[in-house]
Amino acid sequence: MFQIISCIAAFQALFFSVLILTKKNKSMLDKHLSSWLVFLTLNILCISVSQNKNLLWSGFLAYPGYILAGLHGFFLYVCTKSLINNSTKNFKKEHIALIGYLIFALIGFILYHSYPTETAIISRIVAFLWNGLFVILAASLFHHYKKFLLSNFSNIQKLSFDWMRFLAFGLIILLSGALILIVLHEFFSYPFSLYNAFAVVVLQFVNILGFRGIKHSNLFNQIVIPYHEAQTEEPSIINKDNSYANYGLKQDDATTLSKKLTRYMQNEKPYLITDLTLKDLASALDTYPHYITQVLNTVFNQNFYDFVNNYRIEEVKERLRDSQYQNLTVLAIAYDCGFNSKSTFNRIFKQKTGFTPTQYRNN
Repeated sequence: MFQIISCIAAFQALFFSVLILTKKNKSMLDKHLSSWLVFLTLNILCISVSQNKNLLWSGFLAYPGYILAGLHGFFLYVCTKSLINNSTKNFKKEHIALIGYLIFALIGFILYHSYPTETAIISRIVAFLWNGLFVILAASLFHHYKKFLLSNFSNIQKLSFDWMRFLAFGLIILLSGALILIVLHEFFSYPFSLYNAFAVVVLQFVNILGFRGIKHSNLFNQIVIPYHEAQTEEPSIINKDNSYANYGLKQDDATTLSKKLTRYMQNEKPYLITDLTLKDLASALDTYPHYITQVLNTVFNQNFYDFVNNYRIEEVKERLRDSQYQNLTVLAIAYDCGFNSKSTFNRIFKQKTGFTPTQYRNN
């Protein structure tokens, strides 16, 4: 049963890889996802065949199974980075790291036939450490990018990539399950049905990875300030003591800009624009984006996302109290006030008021 489920998973991984490669206008993410699925196909087949003791060359594929398993965290990281930096120039370090790992794999493969037990143990340890390192790097990259989105965009649901975080959790579960199976195999007598359950989990992971790879849209055209460009265009203006000594505004200028910003938000109501960005606001006020960021952080103690959506919530509350808007649904009012997601609006409204929008209107 394990071999059957594994073969199905391998076939689906290869099938999804081909489908992703046939997409028009392929992004860097598409290429990395397709590569991940190919490596996943090889990994599944190596593990499946190595468990079939009736084949003479099953032991020959055991070592490749260990090594290929160590690349999943790496591919998670490069796929996460691909969502942010859609350029081959930004992956030189990753390619060097991959070459180094493959050289280690080749050395281990040469030594495996002479020292199978020792090489297998070392290879498994390195594979798990390699996975753990890149899962942590992917989580860190996602965290920094989420902060970037909150500092530059007023609506981020089209730009956030929670599905990649979901894949990270799925990968952690897979690695943990593989570790448990190895421990049970080496130290205890365990039922073979555990391998069947693990194969089903792998199959589901392949389906999710492939489906997301096919369905995801290329979001780079929607992003006004690409992350990698913002990193080079705008200096890091915050020092360790949270001051803006080198590139920031003086206190008096920050206060003046904060008043100008407040008047503009109240009089012109730019927050009604659904896709309002920090760059748009800076252009309207004839200033630099990082100056507004400084004012938001030091004067209002908020990021751009919270600052704009606070105004939107206040506008929604005002309209819910106004009889002129009683013929409109709550969701229609929310969309008119700049929100473009029902779930995001409900979450922020409940967070700011303590009531659901319907409860607030009834009260």
